[in-house]
Amino acid sequence: MRKYYYGALTLLLAAFSCQAELAEAQMDADCAKIADYAKQGDQYYKAKDYPKAREAFEEQAAWLEQCELGKDKPNGVLIATAYNNVALTWIRQGEYRKAQAWLSIMPDDEKSKYNLSRIQDKLHALPKPASAAGEYWQYAGMSQWEVITLKPKSEETWQADWSGLYFGIMGLYSGPNMGEFSEKVTLKNGKGDIVLREEGISQCTISLSLAADLNRLEMKTDDAMNCGFGHNVSADGTYLRVN
Repeated sequence: MRKYYYGALTLLLAAFSCQAELAEAQMDADCAKIADYAKQGDQYYKAKDYPKAREAFEEQAAWLEQCELGKDKPNGVLIATAYNNVALTWIRQGEYRKAQAWLSIMPDDEKSKYNLSRIQDKLHALPKPASAAGEYWQYAGMSQWEVITLKPKSEETWQADWSGLYFGIMGLYSGPNMGEFSEKVTLKNGKGDIVLREEGISQCTISLSLAADLNRLEMKTDDAMNCGFGHNVSADGTYLRVN
């Protein structure tokens, strides 16, 4: 029995080692494609096919994030460049708020500062929001966004639909953990609470707070562990209006 046990253990360790080598080889191959995504994006951008350019640049950004994870000194310059590439495709299509969201991921980067300065007059010229109604984004990583939309139900009541994500260390391979809710919320002076319940029992409360200009939305949860979302998924944070 003891001899069999050690033999099985040896086989198990060998299997794990083989899987690790395969995973490393796969990641090396995937990371080697980053330059190709950047090149494809440039080609589509020059051809003025901005949606396809954006898809390529989003792949560039996502894989840069994945491939830089765990490094002592991740190359923030390259990642910021990828974010800016995506933002430029939105600028070309006149979607200045969406461009702003991408430029806000790494706001201290010099390229982000420069491109954001270029669209400030465009942002100021946009019609001022008349109400809380709209779509708001918060970056979740890997070129994906947590999204909340508010739609009017009555004078002070809104339909709030939220979807959230969390990417682990191998997020592009395992996929994100997810969470969502669709609830009504009463907003008074830009503030209100969403109470998530299961079978009539309160699970958690998510507080919403809109900025005075209605362009930002803050969410804060009293006990995120009880909301019933996927592991590490939280609605908390600052969301930027994109439309």
